[in-house]
Amino acid sequence: MKSGSQREAKSWAMFAISGGRLRPAEVTEKLGLKPDFDQGSDVKDAENASLPGHWQLNSKLSPDHNLADHIWEILKILGPVRRELKEFTENYESVIYASVEFVDEFTKGIKIDRRTMLLLGELGVDLEIIPWKNGENHGG
Repeated sequence: MKSGSQREAKSWAMFAISGGRLRPAEVTEKLGLKPDFDQGSDVKDAENASLPGHWQLNSKLSPDHNLADHIWEILKILGPVRRELKEFTENYESVIYASVEFVDEFTKGIKIDRRTMLLLGELGVDLEIIPWKNGENHGG
């Protein structure tokens, strides 16, 4: 397999804060950022059980960008409010969820550089990578 013949995996990422007593309006107010999606903890599921509060920012980049670009897109938004963000990351689950396509041996692997990992750790943010297989797989 020649590295010159490999292509970038399609990817996407979003940042989420969630927890049983999370009040999304408070996150929005304290961070001064408008979420792409939020849900209060007063929302119920089909069995009438309470769902955790949820506050979310999505990467606005296309799936053709590599995963590191998506993560940096989110970090650029969160960076200026990192002190305010720590209040939430210390008390609630805080994760960057990354969706990454794995097709075949011609798809490049995923590399997250140490600077990015250090920043995520410093912010108290986990990284969860969720692979998906493109339906156009020709490998069998």
